[in-house]
Amino acid sequence: MDESGDDARWRRFAMTSAQRRLLWFLVLVAWTAIVLAAWQFWQTFAPPRFPRVELKPHGAYDAVEEVTGPVSVRLRSAREICLAGVSEPQEAAARDRAVVFLRNLLPCGAEVYVELEAHAPDGDTAPPLATVYLPPKGAARTGSFPYAEAQLVARILVQEGLVRTCADRPYRYRAEFLLLEDDARRHGRGLWASPPP
Repeated sequence: MDESGDDARWRRFAMTSAQRRLLWFLVLVAWTAIVLAAWQFWQTFAPPRFPRVELKPHGAYDAVEEVTGPVSVRLRSAREICLAGVSEPQEAAARDRAVVFLRNLLPCGAEVYVELEAHAPDGDTAPPLATVYLPPKGAARTGSFPYAEAQLVARILVQEGLVRTCADRPYRYRAEFLLLEDDARRHGRGLWASPPP
């Protein structure tokens, strides 16, 4: 067999490095197009995916009729509620301080946004638990409630050290309340203030 003929034949099919790079690029483009087409085809038959939404309880605007305790409020809708996520202090003086603070925070007629919690309080006669927000000044009642600008009443009480976080009942803000309670304890606010000498 003539080796020079074989060499000539191979030289005819020999590629330069630029041609080899171009060939690999075209192969890569072709495979990418095939994968994308298969993905698109599969997506048309796949079930739809929806973004995960954290649902909040349905709330409603109401007005404060009277503060009835350190963590309880009577509303104009003739309903008495307890603030969710917190428990009232045991000492009488601490309870009185919390009531005075809450009356200043929620004077009679103050507009609030109330979300009843799913967890029932202990006992049949106890008022329902609710998350109570102070809406921002001038907030419109139409559309979604502006959670980012509103103040959570129980959060303020915990931050000031006037009430304790309720540790025996699940609550969506419990982790945040525990951090705020720890901060109040470390800075000696409210229940953790050092007694006068």
